[in-house]
Amino acid sequence: MGEASEEKKVSGGGTKEGANLLGPPTFSELPNGRLKCVETGHEMVLKDKETYAQSKRCRLGLIEFALSHSKPPLNMFEQDPLSRSKLICKLTGDTVNKSEEHIWKHINGKRFLNKLEQKEMEEEFMDETMAEEAEKKPKKEKKKKKKKKEKEKAVEEIISEVRDSAENESDSEELEFWIPPVGERWDFDDGGDRWGSGSESDQSDDENEPEAVDEERGKESEELSTRAKRMSIEIGPSSFASRKKKSRKNTS
Repeated sequence: MGEASEEKKVSGGGTKEGANLLGPPTFSELPNGRLKCVETGHEMVLKDKETYAQSKRCRLGLIEFALSHSKPPLNMFEQDPLSRSKLICKLTGDTVNKSEEHIWKHINGKRFLNKLEQKEMEEEFMDETMAEEAEKKPKKEKKKKKKKKEKEKAVEEIISEVRDSAENESDSEELEFWIPPVGERWDFDDGGDRWGSGSESDQSDDENEPEAVDEERGKESEELSTRAKRMSIEIGPSSFASRKKKSRKNTS
């Protein structure tokens, strides 16, 4: 009988596992001497502090406060949109009652712990890969910069070579430009004073002008004599004598 009564006390009056998972509430003292719960905003007298801290209303308010502020372990849960009294685990996807006892049982279960370990391993692997990539990036950037400098240097060398070759070609073209020797040009230009040669040619033209005029005058006199001869032959001596007689009569 004594053992049975002890079991009843433990099961009935004793605290359950995870009942105080979120710890005690926080209180602030008001100027009027009353206390105010920071998480729920409930005001009370000093004597009701302990009873309120263990009340269902206070424990539910602590869950709501931790859920809205993403405080552990409630940061692994979210509100069930279909039921106000239920929570959904973000890690496993399971639905849990909104009570500290059920939350405690869920986060200590094998399914939750296995998923949590798997997630931690994935995060560690991601951190390692990110660290390796961060170490490789400076090397890659250095290689890229080195390649870029090499390309720029090669381009500069090519440009300098092209410029040098262009300068050499221009120099060779100036040297290879053909200058004909004096007196052997196709236009018979001996390279002398062209103004002097022009004046001499003008003088020679002036000297030749009288000769040309005499030749023209001689040709005209020859043409006139030939015309007179032709006329004398056509008219004859008789007609010429009769014309003379008529002219004498007219004068007398």
